[in-house]
Amino acid sequence: MTIRIATAFDAAQIHAIYTPAVSERPTSFETAVPTIDEMVRRINETLATYPYIVAEEAGHIIGYVYARRWRARPAYDWDVEITVFVKEGHGGRGVGRAMYRALIEILAAQGFVNAMAAVTVPNDASTRFHASMGFHMAGSFPACGFKLGGWHTVEFWWLQMADLPDDPRPPIPFKTFRTFPECARILTEASGIIEA
Repeated sequence: MTIRIATAFDAAQIHAIYTPAVSERPTSFETAVPTIDEMVRRINETLATYPYIVAEEAGHIIGYVYARRWRARPAYDWDVEITVFVKEGHGGRGVGRAMYRALIEILAAQGFVNAMAAVTVPNDASTRFHASMGFHMAGSFPACGFKLGGWHTVEFWWLQMADLPDDPRPPIPFKTFRTFPECARILTEASGIIEA
């Protein structure tokens, strides 16, 4: 099992993992499955600023995580929204936990401070997972999205990843941070905590 930085060549397998969240469940509020070309674009765009990480086993992607901008106003520059998906049938081995751990550690090292995660509820597995990772439920938007014939509530979970600096510097773009030895160390350590 390897946890590593995603590439455009992973787009088809990431697309396959993501598709059910769009077409079959309210997990994602997208209502049309994006194309593989669109997934390539998203991966490349993300990697300029934020981590996009996959878990690979025997050449197959079994999960992925990434970060993106939380909101557009400049005062939010130190905040990110993070997302995790694990391929069906591969839960319970710590794959999501290992990827999230690596993602959070990298984001904190880049200089980001707060991480937010949106969970369409009810989703007991996701709420337990985020609570176990140290997130706190910060609030919810009741019945804020209509999908698959029903209205869905979204909870927002929050994690302070680093101390609040008095005079924060701009976070290091991931395209730069990925060249640092610290990035490789974080990914290697995360790979070692997944159960066989």
